[in-house]
Amino acid sequence: MKKTASHAKIYRTIVDILEKTPLSREALIERCALNTGLPKEELKNKSAGSTYSNLRSRIGTVINEMHSQNLVGMDGRGKYYLVSARPVIIRIEKCETEIIKALTEKPMTKVELRDRLKSVFGTDKTATTRDDDTLSTIMGQLLKKLTAEKVIVLGSGEYSLSKRISAYADDVNSMMALKSEFLAKIHSRGGEFFENYFMMLLKKYLIKHGKKVIECAVTAGSADGGIDGVVKTEDSLGFVEITMVQTKNRIELSSETDVRGFYGAVCAKRGTRGIFVTTSDFHTNAKSFLDELDDCVGINGSKIFSMAIECSYGIKRTENAFEIDYRVI
Repeated sequence: MKKTASHAKIYRTIVDILEKTPLSREALIERCALNTGLPKEELKNKSAGSTYSNLRSRIGTVINEMHSQNLVGMDGRGKYYLVSARPVIIRIEKCETEIIKALTEKPMTKVELRDRLKSVFGTDKTATTRDDDTLSTIMGQLLKKLTAEKVIVLGSGEYSLSKRISAYADDVNSMMALKSEFLAKIHSRGGEFFENYFMMLLKKYLIKHGKKVIECAVTAGSADGGIDGVVKTEDSLGFVEITMVQTKNRIELSSETDVRGFYGAVCAKRGTRGIFVTTSDFHTNAKSFLDELDDCVGINGSKIFSMAIECSYGIKRTENAFEIDYRVI
C-alpha cells in the first residue's frame, strides 16, 4: 500500500489531474484513487475499512492539506483547481479582444470587467497578485484608449460599445481575434524574424505613402547600440533623412526607460528620426515621453496590424474577409 500510494504519489497524482481540469471533491478523489496504482481487485472492495476506503480517506487528507497551504483552491462551482505560484502572462491584444467580447454581451462596470478578465486569464487562480496588478494596469490603459477612440463609452458607471461599433460587433470581434492571432504568431517567431519582418513592412508602408526609400536594412551584429534597423529616405528636393528603428518582440509593456535609452542612441548616432516599435504597447509614462518628442514615434501591436492590412504584407484580403498570410508570417 505504501509503495503504490504514498503521500508523495497522491500529491503528484492530484497535481497531474488538476493541471488538466477542475473537479469536484468527489470526482477528484475518485479519479485520484483510480490513478494511484491500486490493484483492480482492491478497487472493487468499497466496504468500510477496505484498502480502497482507506486510500480515499488518505486522498481526502492530502487535498485538505493542499487546500490549507493554498496549493489548490476552490471556485464558485465547488470545484478544486491547481493554484500556480507563477504569474500568468497577459497578452495585451488578447485582453483588448476579451474586453470587446465582454461588452458585446452586455454593459459592465470596471470591477465586473476586471473580474471577467481575471477569470479568462486565470490570474484569480495563482498564488501571486503580480499578474492581477499587471492585468489591472493593462485593462485600465485599454479602457482609456478604447474610450478615446470612441469604440466604447462610459455612462452611469458602466462601459458599453458605442452605437457605431455595436452595429458591427461581429466584424469588430472577428478583427480583434485576427489581430490577437497575428501578433501571437509574430511573437512565436522570435526577435530576429520580427526585425526583418518589420523593416520590410516599414519599407512598403513608406513607399505607399510617397517616400523614396534609398536604404532599409536590419543592422548587423550585437553591437548595434540599441538600433535594430536604419531607413534612409529622400524627398523631392533631395533632402535625405536617416530614421533609426528599435524593435521589441515582447509581451510586456515598453517602459519610459526603454524609450529614453533608444532615443539617446538615436541622438548619439545623429539620426534624423526614431521609431520604437513593440508588438505589445507602451506604459503610460512612455507614451507621455513620446508625446513630448517631435522626432521619435512609438508603434504598438495595433499599429503593426493596421500597417500589415494597409500594405497587404502579413495580412491578406480574401473574398469575404482578412486572414493571416502564412507565406509571410
